[in-house]
Amino acid sequence: MENNENFLESCLFFNTNTLSRYLLKIAEKEFKHLNLSPAHASMLLLVYDTPGISPKELSCRLNLTPSTITRFVDALEKKGLVSRKAKGKAAFISASKKGLELKSPVAVAYKNLYLKYTKILGSDSANKLSFTIYSVNKKLSQFIANGE
Repeated sequence: MENNENFLESCLFFNTNTLSRYLLKIAEKEFKHLNLSPAHASMLLLVYDTPGISPKELSCRLNLTPSTITRFVDALEKKGLVSRKAKGKAAFISASKKGLELKSPVAVAYKNLYLKYTKILGSDSANKLSFTIYSVNKKLSQFIANGE
């Protein structure tokens, strides 16, 4: 049993997935009143900052597959929060008027999420952990991109 516990303690895969599930539970509570998933809110932030962003760019920046981006855009479009404009074969995503009305509440929900987990983890620890995970993700992305 001790061997299994040590394995789990030192397994990056297990621990990052566990962390992700805990953070998702906290995030879902913060975005529930907006009727948005945390993933949809993340996409909206990118759309707010880059009106006319392409699905391909969203896919790259969010590290999601094109089919997932299509589903997210479809869901947000159905809620009236984004619009999709086609130019030839290309599509461009922008926030609708209704979507823009949520810009401040989405930012507040993200701020509240940050405050909640930094209160639990401590600001320095949370920021260092976030930077470390970001750096690791970049390295792993390069590894995957090189087909290894």
